[in-house]
Amino acid sequence: MENLHVSLAGEGIFEIAGFTITNSLFTTWVVMAVLLILAWAGTRRMTVVPSGLQNLWEMILEFLLGLCSSTAPTYARTIFPLFATLFIFIITANWMGLLPGVNSITIQPPEAHATHSLGDLVPTAHAAPAEALPAAAEEGDHAAPIPLFRAANADMNTTLAMAVIAFIMIHASGIRIHGVLGYAKEIATPIFLTPVKVVIECFVPVSLSFRLFGNVFGGEMLLTVMAYPIVAVLFMLLELLFGMIQAIIFSMLTLVFTALAVTVPEGHGDAAHDEHGGAEGAAVH
Repeated sequence: MENLHVSLAGEGIFEIAGFTITNSLFTTWVVMAVLLILAWAGTRRMTVVPSGLQNLWEMILEFLLGLCSSTAPTYARTIFPLFATLFIFIITANWMGLLPGVNSITIQPPEAHATHSLGDLVPTAHAAPAEALPAAAEEGDHAAPIPLFRAANADMNTTLAMAVIAFIMIHASGIRIHGVLGYAKEIATPIFLTPVKVVIECFVPVSLSFRLFGNVFGGEMLLTVMAYPIVAVLFMLLELLFGMIQAIIFSMLTLVFTALAVTVPEGHGDAAHDEHGGAEGAAVH
């Protein structure tokens, strides 16, 4: 326990053109690459009667489209791309963060290793002894090895970026349907609740990002300190469940908030509702 290394922020592992790449960002790229490969493999030979990976993708997407259609039937296909992307990315990132090697394959931090490279891997259980550290470390810079891979959503930067994208999508959708003045009027009705509504809307990115980050980071720390294999397996199964739940919560809240933003109250903006709803409704059905 005395060698436990905990960091709230992602840690730099190498640089590209002066830009520091953190372990959480590197893992995010790996998740994106895995999803791109799976998407390509599932769609490269599409058939009328799906099978294999194509069938799995279609089942997942039909399920997610069904959730969109039941929550916002008129605008389901407009909201669906962001909703499905958030859900698939978050659940994949959460589950990949539980794979062996994540947080257990470490490297010496760049500032403590003059010739640092991605090949300098140090298993956590066999960390380099003090005498093997560079001269800089012997002089007082005792930098602990850092993980090469870290769960993408255990970094606040990742969850906050997704929350900001969701926030922009929610209000851009509302403005697209109601217009700038119409959407402002919706927020300002009734007028005495306007400050409360503004505060609530501004708090949405904070709520979405902190909830996801807190659950993933907490689970990561719990598994890190778990010393008993049998109990660790039970917690691993729970983390698989919680990873899915957090993906559902984040994406469903985005879906619900977007559906509320585009909803046209009865008797208000019927023409606009008919204009947008006709095409969207036909597309859904």
